[in-house]
Amino acid sequence: MSSVLFTKFGGVSYRSSKSLFQCIVPRLGQITKDQSPRYFHNSSKLYTRLSLLKIAKGSHIGIASQAGVISKSPIGGIYSRRTLSIKEENNDKDSKIATNKEHSRDLEYMSNSANFKLSERKDDSQSGYPDVDSLKKLFRLAIPETKLLLIAFFCLLISSTISMLLPMIIGKLLDTNNAKNDTDAAFTDSTGSEENDGWLKNFMSSFQSKGNLVDKDVENIRIFGLPLNVFFVTLGTVFLIGALANGTRIVLLKTIGERVIARLRVRILKKSLEQDAVFLDYNKVGDLISRLTNDSFIITRSVTQNLSDGIRAVISGVVGLSMMCLVSLKLTGYLMLLGPPLAIGAAVYGKKVRNISRKLQEEVGSLTKVAEESLSSTKTIQSFNGEVTEIHNFSKQVRRVFDVGFLDAKYTGLFFGTTGFIGNCALLLLLSVGTSMVRNGEITVGDLTSFMMYAVYTGSSMFGVSNFYSELMKGLGAASRVFELNDRKPLIHSTTGRKIDSSKLRAEISFDNIKFFYPTRPNSVIFNELDFTIKSGEHVCIVGPSGSGKSTIMHLLLRFYDPATGAVKLDGVDIREYNLKNFRRIIGVVQQEPLLFSGTIEENIKYGYLNATKEEVDRVVELSNCNKFLSSFPNGLQTVIGPKGAQLSGGQKQRIALARALILRPKILILDEATSALDSESENAITKTINKRNIEGLTTISIAHRISTIKSATRIIVLKNKKMVETGTFNELFNDENSFLYELLSAQGASPVQDAANGTGQSPRETEDNEHETPRQSAIIHDDREIEAELLEKELVDLKKELARLRSTANKSIENIEESLENLKR
Repeated sequence: MSSVLFTKFGGVSYRSSKSLFQCIVPRLGQITKDQSPRYFHNSSKLYTRLSLLKIAKGSHIGIASQAGVISKSPIGGIYSRRTLSIKEENNDKDSKIATNKEHSRDLEYMSNSANFKLSERKDDSQSGYPDVDSLKKLFRLAIPETKLLLIAFFCLLISSTISMLLPMIIGKLLDTNNAKNDTDAAFTDSTGSEENDGWLKNFMSSFQSKGNLVDKDVENIRIFGLPLNVFFVTLGTVFLIGALANGTRIVLLKTIGERVIARLRVRILKKSLEQDAVFLDYNKVGDLISRLTNDSFIITRSVTQNLSDGIRAVISGVVGLSMMCLVSLKLTGYLMLLGPPLAIGAAVYGKKVRNISRKLQEEVGSLTKVAEESLSSTKTIQSFNGEVTEIHNFSKQVRRVFDVGFLDAKYTGLFFGTTGFIGNCALLLLLSVGTSMVRNGEITVGDLTSFMMYAVYTGSSMFGVSNFYSELMKGLGAASRVFELNDRKPLIHSTTGRKIDSSKLRAEISFDNIKFFYPTRPNSVIFNELDFTIKSGEHVCIVGPSGSGKSTIMHLLLRFYDPATGAVKLDGVDIREYNLKNFRRIIGVVQQEPLLFSGTIEENIKYGYLNATKEEVDRVVELSNCNKFLSSFPNGLQTVIGPKGAQLSGGQKQRIALARALILRPKILILDEATSALDSESENAITKTINKRNIEGLTTISIAHRISTIKSATRIIVLKNKKMVETGTFNELFNDENSFLYELLSAQGASPVQDAANGTGQSPRETEDNEHETPRQSAIIHDDREIEAELLEKELVDLKKELARLRSTANKSIENIEESLENLKR
């Protein structure tokens, strides 16, 4: 009995062991009874390890649809995991095969981290033809504007109907004039022959049979039963109504378009901000900006103005074709011969233009990315004289955009040039056949004129429909890029899970047996069996060589990423169980290069707490030592700092970032080289503030290289070789010459004595005076009693300031009350 496999990959069922394994592992080859190989498959830098165990002849193998089967996710090129369940049945022999648990966990983490790269997603419709789902999504964007759209389309119907009346009216006017001239000629014929009398009677009877447009009294000409003057006034009124309807349609569609594009851009930005860090690691910011601006504009144009033009073209085409059939079926038949080749040409052109449109938007996204990088790094570029290099890179990308745009222009020119030529040939054919039919009396001159005008209208409508189809394909090409972002579900959800009761929170942090690697670099393991605990109110400093994963600890704690194995816990609970938005509210973060936003200093400080009072802002300004430089600014807190705080120094930005973190009153404070740009005085002041907050229960994690920052911590965790190698106080570790901390700090300076002295901000002269001290003595930067005394003095000063402020407020209140009493007595 031959082996059979049942599974499903990307919506395609496979029923053979060969087809399944060739789908998973390229060039698999034959798997024999005794073979148990492992294979690696690389897809989008995702390394999928499969254990293919003893597949014997006569086996029946099933792939269960539970946690663990390999299947293709909605984003093309990405794989998700479900557990392989292999069942072997061979007559009376039953056996169970166990998979390797560690490999299973690795596979789960890597696959869950792989749903990220938008650029690898294939278009939903590779054929280039509009698929129903994409069209539904595209036109669903305009649903909130249904009422205005209906009004716009009603106006469109009025204006189109009035426009289509013009050929018929012109034809009847020509027939009326010809009839009058023929009648005058008949009555003034001097021969008075019976032949002429018979011709006149036949003409008049035939003319009256065409609608009684001309009374028997040829001097009193009527059109559609109206005298000429009344007819022209009525016609002018009708045309005015058509113009008003068309103008109203344009205004409504412009309004609808602006509303749709505004909603779409907000939605795109919202979805971008909801994505996880892995997604942002893989996708270019410039490409996301292009989706936000260019793609959204193209989509909006497709569902508003282009849709209106398409409906107008369809209405004109249907009405024009109907009127042509009414005038002459024979001429209409000739014209219909052009339909099939034009339809085929439009389909081929639509397929090409949709693919080109998507490619063009991708290249524009790359162009935006290059420009964004250059403009945001102008100072660095100028420092290295890199202007020529950047211009060269930008020019190359501009050339790519030009090449794709030129390809679009060639196809567009070829299509519309060909259809225009075919349309002109069709008009020549109609004129030739129509003239012959007039000569034979089959139709009148007015009928031929009306038919030719309707033919032109119908031809124009066919061009309009072609253009509508072309723009629709461009809209679908842009929409596919927007929809893949809109449909993408983040791997780490920020709104699910239980909320934290901050009043009961101890803020004890533990990293339990963490294994982690960045999904973008799956071969480079950052942590392996990382295990430590930070107690409530403790100030811990993370130390280690570059690349040891110090900042990664911050990323894991903020849950930008999830570990492959193990768990990050808060008060003994896995942080994956918490509501992420609520969880991040208890954490304050200060980075080495803090990002500030355009606006005032006060707006940046209140960024995470918009309802903060002036007293709260003043408090954190003092705690973060910002008042030292704010006093030199004329506008103080209202000083505008420019994009990314470009007008501030590194130290000023770090202090503002610290104030922004402290105003949240966080339970956990993360300082990633947060004082690296500060002078010793400012650093000491901030260190005292943090130590005071630690006494109040703030758990602080510092990531630092500076000795002074390391010494201020109550405990130090040293990282090396993907794990924690030692922990303890600064004195315990640094006075041990065998410790890795001693090795690290000794490499930074000449000796432990000099490091300790310089870490406190002492001058070189003071350092020389202290050379006789032992390493243990020189390592002690603060005595516990001294720290406590300084904190008490600081607190006393704060209380005195608060008391003075309250007295001032009370005095003002008393003065106001007294003044009010005096006014009442008067």
